[in-house]
Amino acid sequence: MKQGKDLIDQQLKSLQTGAGTRASSSKTASDQRSIAQQAPAASDSAASGPGTQQARSGADHVDAINAVFTLLEDAYPLKFKRAFQTHEDIIRAKRVWKNSLQEFSPRRILMAAKKVLDTAKFFPDLSDIRELCKLRYDEVGLKEPLQAYYEACYAPQQHRDYPWSHIAVYLAARETGWMMLRSEEQRIAFPVFERNYEILCNRVLEGEDLEASILKGIEDSRSKEVTRLAEEAAQQHQRETMISQGIDPDNGASARDRLRTVFDQG
Repeated sequence: MKQGKDLIDQQLKSLQTGAGTRASSSKTASDQRSIAQQAPAASDSAASGPGTQQARSGADHVDAINAVFTLLEDAYPLKFKRAFQTHEDIIRAKRVWKNSLQEFSPRRILMAAKKVLDTAKFFPDLSDIRELCKLRYDEVGLKEPLQAYYEACYAPQQHRDYPWSHIAVYLAARETGWMMLRSEEQRIAFPVFERNYEILCNRVLEGEDLEASILKGIEDSRSKEVTRLAEEAAQQHQRETMISQGIDPDNGASARDRLRTVFDQG
């Protein structure tokens, strides 16, 4: 098992320093070529929800999957052979695992593999690794999104030096906009805050820079829905105001006459 753990630790260190790592054995190199030939190319895309981030493809993912299989083979030699009886079985399995775990960073996959040995009751499978790859807020000292949203909304101060439960709450609130948090309904403001907060939480988990700008995601379907809800709320508020002033919002001519009367009286 030492070989598998050492390989994972080596790759984690290489990812942290930004240096690529290649497996030295000819078998692993052959596996890499086989996976690359069998797995379809994947382009980077934005992902949304807990435990999800920008998909990465390429050599680092291949290395991560190879390291996971090495670890499993070291830790469970007999069960590993029963699960993957031939070299071709291993290649096919690696291709499936790579495609399934593509949404997670190589670092997240490697960390999940190290943890699975302590948490899995049986021989770990792909679903066990996926579950451990997902973001768990409490493990990194973060609140759940809704709790963080309430903290941001009701905080008596809007300054960085306020004792926030985590700086990610402040940064997510700042990115969302204090005016939106204080003035808009939860159904409108919370989805915006949640998206920003999840991006920051994933950065915490990945050890990335929290201060880097967050893309607004104009083309994101959830952002479009938030914009639509905001527009509907504004239109509803306008209708209610007109009705309270005796103006029929559905009768254009009547509305113009009423407004003209109001202006004349003014």
